[in-house]
Amino acid sequence: MKRLLLAALIGTAALVSFSSCKKEYVTNYLPGVTYVTPVPSSGWERDKNNSFNFVHTLKFDELDAKYFDYGHVGVAITFNYDASQGHATSYTNIPAEYIGNYSYTVDYEVGYVIIYASYVGTPPANGTPPPPPNMYAKVTLTDADNGGN
Repeated sequence: MKRLLLAALIGTAALVSFSSCKKEYVTNYLPGVTYVTPVPSSGWERDKNNSFNFVHTLKFDELDAKYFDYGHVGVAITFNYDASQGHATSYTNIPAEYIGNYSYTVDYEVGYVIIYASYVGTPPANGTPPPPPNMYAKVTLTDADNGGN
């Protein structure tokens, strides 16, 4: 009986040790990518129908159909970017209201990020507001998997 019990014990131990489980991890790491680009005051176009509204179009070849359909585009602006250091001390996500004399919104389409600025300050004496000041825009493209839609 002891031999039979010992044989069963050895057999079970051998079976357990030779049939180990292999864990498989599926890592679906889809990183985002960020671009910082200047938006000069001279680059704004005034709306022909409303002189208090401005538009600035950024060409972004990286914003392809996949990012457009399944990813996310985030835009933030800063007025204190130090190009020599390569960073800013703060950013403001847009849409944003009342940054100085302007409110900002953003749209995007394949290949382009379009930033809008509306003058919301006290109307200037001459009736025509200046374009927004020089700034930098940080555009972040975040990739994602198709959720089945």
